[in-house]
Amino acid sequence: MAMTEMRKDDDTALDLFFAEARQSAPEPSAAFLGRILTDAEAVQAGFLAVPAQPAVTRGARFGVLGTVLALFGGWGGLGGMATAAVAGVWIGFAGSDTLAQVAGFSATTEAATASALLADGDILALAAE
Repeated sequence: MAMTEMRKDDDTALDLFFAEARQSAPEPSAAFLGRILTDAEAVQAGFLAVPAQPAVTRGARFGVLGTVLALFGGWGGLGGMATAAVAGVWIGFAGSDTLAQVAGFSATTEAATASALLADGDILALAAE
């Protein structure tokens, strides 16, 4: 007999076993149910009592740096802003020579010649053509 073939004798034995288990389901005792209800009432009473929280004071310990740090959302927010500032300075110093190179207008020789003759403010005139 191959492993993939089903054997009927195992299935019928299991069916009989599960049918017997369904017929004789044990009921919990009254003492057990009483302990569960007592425990549940104690837990619910604990939810009603709100513990007093100590007041958070931001005194001289935090100072100006702590205030600025909290303003920007903690170290994560301040780190992101510092990264953006460094990237902006880097792009500013290592950027392209003209606005035409950034906009991609100097892809052809005609556009490169025309953009060399125009000032940066007039470069948008090429986009209309």
